Order: sequence, then C-alpha cells, then structure tokens
Amino acid sequence: MLGIQEAIDQIQTYVKGVWIKKRYIIISTWLICPLGWAYVANLPDQYASSARLFVDTSSLLRPLLRGLAVYNNPSEQVNLVARTLLSRPNLEKIAREADLDITVTTQAEMDDLINNMRRDIKLNSTAEQNIYNIRYNSQSPELAQKIVQITLNEFVENSLGNNRQSSDSAEEFINRQIEEYEQRLEEAEQRLAAFKVSRIDRAPGSSRDYYSQLQRQIGELQSTELRILELTSQLEAAKAQMIGEAPVFGLAAPDSRVAPSISTKYDNRIAALESSIDDLLIQYTEIHPEVVKTKNLLENLYDEREAHIKSLSDVAEETGSYSQFGNINQNPVYQELKLSVAQYEGQLSQLNVRADNIRAKIAELEKIVDLVPQIEAEAQGLNRDYQITKEKYLELISRREQAELSRKAEATSDDVQFRVIDPPTLPTKPSGPNRVLFYSMILFVGFGTGLGIAFLVSQINPVVLSPSQLVSNFGIPVFGKVSHIDAKAIAKVDRRRMLVFSASSLALFLIFVGLVYADIVYGRLPIYLLGNLI
Repeated sequence: MLGIQEAIDQIQTYVKGVWIKKRYIIISTWLICPLGWAYVANLPDQYASSARLFVDTSSLLRPLLRGLAVYNNPSEQVNLVARTLLSRPNLEKIAREADLDITVTTQAEMDDLINNMRRDIKLNSTAEQNIYNIRYNSQSPELAQKIVQITLNEFVENSLGNNRQSSDSAEEFINRQIEEYEQRLEEAEQRLAAFKVSRIDRAPGSSRDYYSQLQRQIGELQSTELRILELTSQLEAAKAQMIGEAPVFGLAAPDSRVAPSISTKYDNRIAALESSIDDLLIQYTEIHPEVVKTKNLLENLYDEREAHIKSLSDVAEETGSYSQFGNINQNPVYQELKLSVAQYEGQLSQLNVRADNIRAKIAELEKIVDLVPQIEAEAQGLNRDYQITKEKYLELISRREQAELSRKAEATSDDVQFRVIDPPTLPTKPSGPNRVLFYSMILFVGFGTGLGIAFLVSQINPVVLSPSQLVSNFGIPVFGKVSHIDAKAIAKVDRRRMLVFSASSLALFLIFVGLVYADIVYGRLPIYLLGNLI
C-alpha cells in the first residue's frame, strides 16, 4: 500500500507541475491547430468514380462437350487480362484516349503520369462471383468518370480479343507430329519383333531390376559401415574417459565419515534457523533474547546432526559396509560412461550382423547381374521405346479429334459475356480527403505537444508543491506549514489563469466543431470562412 500511495503522490506531483506550466499548452495549441486546420481546409477535393462489371464465364455447350473437346479456361484468361490491365502499354493507351498525354511535354513527366495512374486506378475482383470493381480518384469529377469508362472498355476489349483463338496452326502441328510418330512406331515394332525371334530362348521375361537392387544394397552397406566407424570412435572415446575416472569417491572411508557434504534430515532446519538469525540481527543486537534463543536451538541441531552421522559411521564399521552413503560413495560420471560403453558395444554388434547380411545379398546379386545384363537391358530398352512411341501416337490422334471438335464449338458459342452492373457515374460529392479525421488529429497533436512541453519544463525547472516533496527530494525535515500572507491574491491570479486557459481551450474546441460541421454540411469549408480563418 505504501508503494501505491507513493506512486499516486508522484502522479499528482507531475499533474500539478504540468498545470502550473499550462501556458505552454495554450501557446502550443494556438501555434499548431490554426495552421494545421488551415492547411487541411486548403487541400483540394478528390472525386471518385467507380463501375462494377460481372464476367459470365459459364457456357451451356461446355458441359456437354466435357471430355470430347479442349477448352481454355475462360476464368484464367479474364484473370490474366485483369492482372495485365495496368501494364504500361495499356496505361499509355488510356492516357491518350483521356487526352492526358497532352498535359505532359517530357518523358519524365510521362513516367510520373503513368505511375500516378497505376496508383490511382484500383481494380479489385471477387473470385467467387467474377465481379470486378474499377475505381479512380481525381480532382476533376469528369476526368474520374472518363478514366473509369475507358478502363472498363479496355478490359472488355482485351478479354474478348484474347478469348478468340485460331486452332488451324495447332491442327497443322498435330498432323505433322502424327506422321512422324507413325513412322517411329513402325520402326519400333520391327525392332521388337526381330529381338523376340533372335532371343526367344533367353528373354528375361518378368525378371527384377537387379541393377537397382544392387546399387541400393551397396548404398545401405556404405551407410552401415559409416555408422560402425562412428560408433567405434564413440566407444573408444568413452573407454578413454573411463580410464581417468575412479569408480567410487571414497566418501565412506573413516577419515571422512562426518564430512559436511553428507545430507541429513537436519540440514533444512539448520538452514532455516541460520536464515532466521540473519533476519533477527537486522532488527536486534547479539544479546537480544530472541537472538540468544535461536542460537541455542541452532547449536542443539548441530549436535544432533553430528550424533546422527557418528551413528551411521559406527554401523558401517560393525557391518563392514558403507551402503548408507549410497550415491555419495559412487562416481556418477564413471557409471554413466560405463552405461554408454555397454550401449555402444550392443549397437556395434547389431550393425556388424546387419553388414554381414548385406554383404551376402550383394554377392548374390552380383552373380545374378553377371548372367543377364545385356539381354535384360536390350529387352527393356526395346519395350520402353515401343510403349512410349505408341502412347504418344494414340494421344496425338485423340488430341487431333479434340482440336477439331473444339474449333467447331468455339465458332458457334461465346465463352465469356460481360454485363455492366453499375456503369461509371459522374460524382457530385467529393470522396476525400477525410478532413474530419485530419482536424481531430491536429487537435490531438496540438494538445499533446503542449502537454509534453509543459511536462518537460516542469521537470527541468521544478516547483516544490508539498511538504512531502521537500522531504523526498532534499531530505529536509518539515515540522509544519503556514499559509502565504498573500494567499487571496495568489488564488485570484490562479482563477484568472484558469479562466484564460478555459477560454482558450473552449475557443479552439468551438473552431474545431465549426470546421467539422462545415465539412459535413458543405463538403468543405466555405470560401469566405476559409479567408477569415487564414
């Protein structure tokens, strides 16, 4: 509670310091707010025109010919046109049709015009409904409508131009490929027939791929041998570390039976009493009754601990065993190394058995590979060439039929239809800038800057406001406080300053409300009011 009260007092001190320096708030707000509001009020209006276009890519003929004819995806074509609509050639064409190119004289100005158009023209789409929104902002409402209309026309024309594709060149190419593959297929059939006649008695038939099996077994043997080398190196390192470690510490020897490192049931109580003595000595002297009593209890615990350790030593001498010291007498590092050595040896045994088995498989595969390498390779090569050539030939025949059917279907149907949902309109009210937001931000910045300056000045040139501040900052004891002889005059001055601050803040707030009202009602500040404000 004391810390919370100190924090509250500190906050009150900061607030009072800022309040005393409130003249900086008045100066800051009257310097920032009027200038900022005048700048925002002078910003030119922005007019936005938009249009919505629905692209219908559904066709009644396409489901009927599914699997029989080949169609380009009209949705992908339209999406491609949408992504490339704002390319430089298209933007230059839009600029020429809108007569914007006559406003520039140099290439740098043309580049700036293209970049501004790419930034201001917004093309958004909803992939699920195929609805495209085109929007453009300009200081001229007529220009905004004109740009949107030209962009809409350009989008439709590019989509229709890319949608119609001629299939004559594709059919011609497919026919040439069919003739070539037909000749290759006849040659492959003749080679396969000659091979079967000459090697019919030694044909491998459905033999396995012995080469790939051999390579796989060799790779597995190399991995196993590498792992054996790694484990051998780890085993040798573990054995070398065991040489430098003793199995036991020798803590159970007679000279170290009462070693302080032995853990007993009295250790926690001894540690607690020692901590309690330290806390008591902070408040009292050595001869205080509580300190003397706690020290006596601590001495008794020490005696009991020594007696307990001595009894354990006597039992060890009688039985000849020091098992009471358990984990203390054993070397944990040595035990861990011993366990690691056992694990490494077991893994090496398993890997050696696996390596021998793999070597036996490799030897068997090498004998098989030496018997039928040439016949198997020749048969597989001939069958592979024949199957590939046959599959390509049949695929080309099917594609030729599909191409011809697709060409006839495209000539009788329209895959893409465009429907303008909302045509470009001439905007009558400005869409920006958002002056209300800017006015509010400037008001916030003005008061925030004033508060920051007032707080900074109050910390650089502080004023003592309370007796507690004298005690905390200067260490001067305060026995009492008296009122100022001119307390009434000081209170009168404070009221006058309060009135000035309130009037200043109220005037700024009224100006802010008037600006917001004018922006909402008139769209922007009237000219005569703007002149008075400036």
